[in-house]
Amino acid sequence: MQEQARVVIIGSGICGSSIAYHLAKLGWKDIVMLEQGALISGTTSHAPGLVGQLRSNVSLVELLKESVKLYRTLEVEGEHGFFEVGSLRVASSKARMEEIERQHAHALRIGLATEIVTAREAQELFPLMDITGVEGALLLPSDGSARAPILAEAMRRAAEAEGVKVFSRVRVTGIEVVNGRVRSVTTSAGAIKTEIVVAATGIWSPRIGDLAGVSIPLQPMQHQVVWTEALPELSPDKPMANMRDPDNLVYFRQEGRSLVMGGYELDPRPFAVTAIPDNDNPTNQRFDSAHFDSLMQGACRRVPRLKDAPLSKRLNGIESFTPDGEFILGEAPEVGGFWVACGFCAHGVSGSGGVGKALAEWIVEGKPSLDLSSMDIRRFGGKQMDAEELRARTHEIYHDYYSKIGH
Repeated sequence: MQEQARVVIIGSGICGSSIAYHLAKLGWKDIVMLEQGALISGTTSHAPGLVGQLRSNVSLVELLKESVKLYRTLEVEGEHGFFEVGSLRVASSKARMEEIERQHAHALRIGLATEIVTAREAQELFPLMDITGVEGALLLPSDGSARAPILAEAMRRAAEAEGVKVFSRVRVTGIEVVNGRVRSVTTSAGAIKTEIVVAATGIWSPRIGDLAGVSIPLQPMQHQVVWTEALPELSPDKPMANMRDPDNLVYFRQEGRSLVMGGYELDPRPFAVTAIPDNDNPTNQRFDSAHFDSLMQGACRRVPRLKDAPLSKRLNGIESFTPDGEFILGEAPEVGGFWVACGFCAHGVSGSGGVGKALAEWIVEGKPSLDLSSMDIRRFGGKQMDAEELRARTHEIYHDYYSKIGH
């Protein structure tokens, strides 16, 4: 373990790897990246991998477009990490169709290519869909599917080739702050003098913030996903578009010959930061079939093939949600040199490529090329949020993610 570095990045997932990659591209190479477990573990290791770009926040759309632009170029030993299969947002109600038409107009205004398609046209792109009750759909041709571990590894390898040092199974135990600025990081393998720490630590971010006296208002939430066994109807050579059906609260993507399905149930379950276990991958918890049942029912209405499709994998992944549904980025107001990139509200894969670029610009040049004020950690004023208020607000964000028209 080296004793000094210009930057210490905590977390080797897709976001930490992206930040290291982009800092190195800007010429900052005296960087140490630390991972408490195996490299690319945590949420990145099991992310569902839907990469969507359409959001109401224009700066966020630009971040997501940057991610797609980067992901198209990344591979590891010939294995690609991104597949531009497109995505469908299905309207299963007239109110949702009106929302989709507004989203289409918004996308056109901000330069994101979209198209309104009929139910039959949507079915051609996602043949397993039952179009009963479907009013139409919004098609985003440049959306796609990601293999997050490959993307993260590609960026990490590129950063290492530029001189970034990466250490696995090294736990951060303390952050020294002197006169309001970061001075060093204490780890299980020794101390590292540094003036810049970047916490790209997902659900662990509040814990890491506490080490430096920084409040990070983030709530881990349980988010369940299932994979079917191989289905003969699916061809890896001609994958279906991703499909979101917010009226049924579910999303789908094809992975090889399997169908992946998850969603946003109306009774989300928080996961206490203090309950995060110390094991190889605490972001993977016991699957709760009873709690998932409402989503499965909605999924089967839209994709009846799921009723008799055997499941090969069930995941209860822990994702980070914020009280306003926006990412948490930037330098903490309480402590100079302590930077954060977390709170991705189950969209860390979609966002990390662009986030890494923006945060690297911010650190090196003093400001990002995009207006990230809505995502800046300083919006919380450096104040500790009441735990009950945090749970209530993140519950609302999760509950409304698909269920609220116009959200």
